Amino acid sequence: MSKCILIQANGNNIRLGKFFKQPKYELYYNNTRIIESIIKNSSSVNDNIYIALRENTNINFNTDKVKLIYCKPTTTRLETLKQCFPYLKDYNSIIIHDCDNIIETQVLRDLNHNSIAITNYKLDGLKYGFVNLDNNFNYLNGNEKQSETGHITIGAYCVDTKEYNKYLKWATKESMLDYYNQCKNVNVVYSNNHTNLGDINSYIENLWLL
Repeated sequence: MSKCILIQANGNNIRLGKFFKQPKYELYYNNTRIIESIIKNSSSVNDNIYIALRENTNINFNTDKVKLIYCKPTTTRLETLKQCFPYLKDYNSIIIHDCDNIIETQVLRDLNHNSIAITNYKLDGLKYGFVNLDNNFNYLNGNEKQSETGHITIGAYCVDTKEYNKYLKWATKESMLDYYNQCKNVNVVYSNNHTNLGDINSYIENLWLL
């Protein structure tokens, strides 16, 4: 089965852009740029790594192990994915990886077809994608920053390429959970140890924990 990893780094950096001039994926965590930690973990799992970047972006990280997809400026994840997926049509599955979360290699390895990486919700606000599971740990449904549940997404989403391409033809909602809510079968992969660096509070908190 062929699979690739797409790291999304085409966002507007609204949350951390107020505090730092560089894109959030270029910030340092544990003496390494966030994007380079993501590339390192991803390359341990897969040789087919792509990064979605904004057009005319200055590159300040090592790109030896990745292929770059330059995108026009967008305001949503969905618009970026519509630009990227034509380059990825030959893969059976695609892992969509946020650029502000460092995720363990085993979690990335376990993501296949329609599956999503999750963890426990720590009751720290409506800032996540929330996931409902049944008693057997099976996916029921999800919502984006609306209603609290016991589990949240952590920024790694795997999709079946053919199914997701069909979805992109009519999709209007940014949330990945909208896609999974319409799938017949969605697997969940639990993460015990990942690093969320997407907002200033998470970034500072994790720096203190080093």
